[in-house]
Amino acid sequence: MVAAAVLAVGLAPATAVAHDGSGRGGDSDKSDDWKKNSQQRKLVNTLRDVTYDYRWLENAEKDGYTEVTKCVEKPGVGAMGFHYAKESLIDDKTQARKPEILVYMPNERGRMKLVAVEYLSTAAERPKLAGVKFDDGPFPKTFALHAWVWKDNPDGMFAAYNPAHKCPK
Repeated sequence: MVAAAVLAVGLAPATAVAHDGSGRGGDSDKSDDWKKNSQQRKLVNTLRDVTYDYRWLENAEKDGYTEVTKCVEKPGVGAMGFHYAKESLIDDKTQARKPEILVYMPNERGRMKLVAVEYLSTAAERPKLAGVKFDDGPFPKTFALHAWVWKDNPDGMFAAYNPAHKCPK
């Protein structure tokens, strides 16, 4: 029930300007800092393993992920991409092997390719995963954490926006 409300209220395409938190992934700094932290390295490797089959959108859709936003971009900051959520995963629990949202961008041929995952939590208190604090989420009483596991992000593995991305026109 909460998950349906979260999707209906907060991740509708009309709210594509969401994610106004710091965008820095809590305690994260720049692009390769995650490699120095064994917990974060393990998380990234786990995410690459569990999302390997989702690198192409068709596989994620077959497993129940559906589009919840068009491309999200913040002028002067960068873009996230197109968000696809699995409603049954959205709750107050954070499970490293089960990201609630997959983030896609079209490649040079226009085919949607996975670039990042996003954890979305409705927990009462700000969660942490692998020592990284979640940012404020896209709407009240939510928290979010991005991980750019399939695309380099100059602002860091856990930054919300990628300055190397622009939404397609």
